[in-house]
Order: sequence, then structure tokens, then C-alpha cells
Amino acid sequence: MNLKATFCAALMIALSFSGSAQKVTRSRQVPGLRTYDTDLAVMSREEKDSVRMVTELWKNYVDSYSSASVSEQERRSMWVDGTQDYLAEFDDGVLLYSSFRENKILDVRKIAPGTYQLSVMTSSKLPGEDFYGWNECVYRVCALAVARSDDKERRYNPFRLCNWLDAVIPTLQKTEVGILDYFCAPGCKVPLSDAVEVAGFVDALSNEYGFGFDSRIRYVVAPTVDQCEQFSGFLFNAYSNPMMGSAVPKAADFTFYGRPFGTSTLVSDFYDDLHDLALLVVRSCRPEAFPMIQEGFATFHGGYMSNSYESLKESLRLFMESHEEIDFSDEDLFYDLTMPVKGVGSTVVVPLEGLLGALFVEHAWKNGGASLVKELLACHDYPEVLKVFRVNPEDAGSFIKILF
Repeated sequence: MNLKATFCAALMIALSFSGSAQKVTRSRQVPGLRTYDTDLAVMSREEKDSVRMVTELWKNYVDSYSSASVSEQERRSMWVDGTQDYLAEFDDGVLLYSSFRENKILDVRKIAPGTYQLSVMTSSKLPGEDFYGWNECVYRVCALAVARSDDKERRYNPFRLCNWLDAVIPTLQKTEVGILDYFCAPGCKVPLSDAVEVAGFVDALSNEYGFGFDSRIRYVVAPTVDQCEQFSGFLFNAYSNPMMGSAVPKAADFTFYGRPFGTSTLVSDFYDDLHDLALLVVRSCRPEAFPMIQEGFATFHGGYMSNSYESLKESLRLFMESHEEIDFSDEDLFYDLTMPVKGVGSTVVVPLEGLLGALFVEHAWKNGGASLVKELLACHDYPEVLKVFRVNPEDAGSFIKILF
């Protein structure tokens, strides 16, 4: 079965809400505005069985995260070709499917032969009137009838899950430049000369550290933050909504989106997002590295949005001078802190942890080159990072001050 052709047809029909997309449900409403079982009365038995199997597959997948008896290998078998679940990036890994959240199916829609779209809403189950029932996000995922069973007597579910982003990508305009495959949404155009420089940046980074990164990178570019969010699968995300979000975004004016997915995909509204390219490479090649150092590596080499590392470092110096009360002996004491950095036309909000990581990477680079940076990338926690520089945790604050 040609999955690429299926993805293309599925997405184009879903986005246009054409008549063929409405044939099954007999409804012209936008997915997610009513429960999917409203349409069961007008479906054929075959379609009802398909909807049932799709919903069972998704519910079994979500429930698997609350069951100690389900292995990661079994979860991966629920996805087309064992693909990684990009939705898990929503909240620090698999917390999207934790028991303190309800994942309620709002709509199941046939968008092409053997292809269904699920729209799901996540709400909090935490106790207290400020938390319980709070709707956090609405997202969508595909289900494809790609599996086959030779046992005709055995009840078998032929559907497997597929990331919405993987369905989007084949419908976009593709431009190959070096190691990069740019996929541009309508309204976006990547200058060839800039694309060559970006591809050269990735090659140089990989060669310098001997990463051996040779996978092609799918670089998806969209003109707006909202479109990037929707490409990733989210129709609504409270944490990136300026009216509801409690977590700060990368820019105070909500103009930037950059996010790696899996080991070879990046979505951004910047076609030269060097920070997130560097982050994608280091996460792919050193997945076990301490996140502070991964972020620091990306910031040191790629800056942050249109801000160079040098300007970020100067902003950090000024921030440290006015916040001498911060205790750097334990990572938990500064893990959630952020600092503002004035950029061109906007104020960038940068996690403090990533900038400190960049200081460590710079110090290692200056004193031992790529080999000492690779020692940092072998660290798994904050004490190990300090140990590379022979610094005791209680002396971390003094050590950080001398790095400026």
C-alpha cells in the first residue's frame, strides 16, 4: 500500500472538508464540535465496525500508559511502522496520557478509504475547582487500515495510528538542499542561498563533533505559529494560548514556533532556525545527554531565534547581577526560571537553564575543544556536569560568575 499517497489524499480531503469527507458522517460541522457517536445512526455496518476498531485502538493506546503490563514495544506496534508518537511531546513526555488527564474522543471521521481522523480533547482530572475539568488541548491523530492478518478466524484490528504531521508533510512543496528536505506551506518561500547556509551549518556541526548524523532532516516551514501548531496535530493548546497560557512562549509577542519532532523532523516558522536544528541533531545523536547540556549546546551554536549567543550571554550577565539571590547549587532551585532578552521587534523569553548550559558548553569549548564538549554530552545530571569542571555543587554560583 502506498502510504504517502494515502497521507496526501487524506489530508487534502480533511483540510478542504469536501463532499466526499462528509459522505460518511452526513454532517457539515467541523470535527470536534459534536460527539462522533451522533453519526453512527446513518453509517453502514462496515463503517460502524471501522469506527469501533479505530476508537478501540486509540483507547487501548492511551490506557497502556496506565498499565505496567504493556511494554513499549507493544505500544509502538500500534503505530504505522512503529513510528514515534509526536503528541507525547505535549507535556514532558508521556504525561499527556497520564491518569490525571482524561483523553476524550470528540470525533472520528473517515477522510479517505481506510483512513480516519480522530479529534481528541484532553482535560484535567486533578482535584480542586481550579483544576478539575479544565480543558488543556484538542488534538488530532490519524488511523490507517494497513495491517493484515492471515488468521481469518481471529478477530483482528487492521488499523494503526499515524501522526497528523506525517500526513501533512507529503502535501507540502518540497525543496532538497544538502541534508535538508524543506517542506513549505503555502505562503512560505525559502531563499536558496539561505537554505544552503543552513544545510552547511548542520553538516559542519555533525562533522565537528563526529556525530555521524546522516539522516535527512524534514524541515517543515509554515508562515504562522498557529499553522505550525496545527501541523503538529494540535487544534487548541491552552499553554500556547495568550489568553489562557501559564507557560511563557519563546517570544512575548507569540511570533515564533520552533520544535523538533522525533529524530529527523523540525517544524518552525523560521526557515533558518539554527537553534532547533542544533537541538534536533544533538538529541538524535546524544539522546542520553542531560537536557540542560542539550539546550546549552543548541544555544551556544545556534543562538535563539534572531539573537546571537553573544547577545544572550550579555543579557544573562545583566540578569545575574540583578538576581544574586539565585542558588545554583541544585538544579531544582532554578529549573523553571526564565529571563527576558530584548530582540529586534520583540522580547524573547529564554529558559535560564538552557543559557547556563550554553555557558558550560562555551567554557568546555574554549578549554578543551570538541572533546571536552563531548564529555559534557556524556553527563546525565547536574552534579556530573559540575564534576567535569571539578566544581563542588556549593561552589557552583561562584564558578558561574567567572564564566562571563
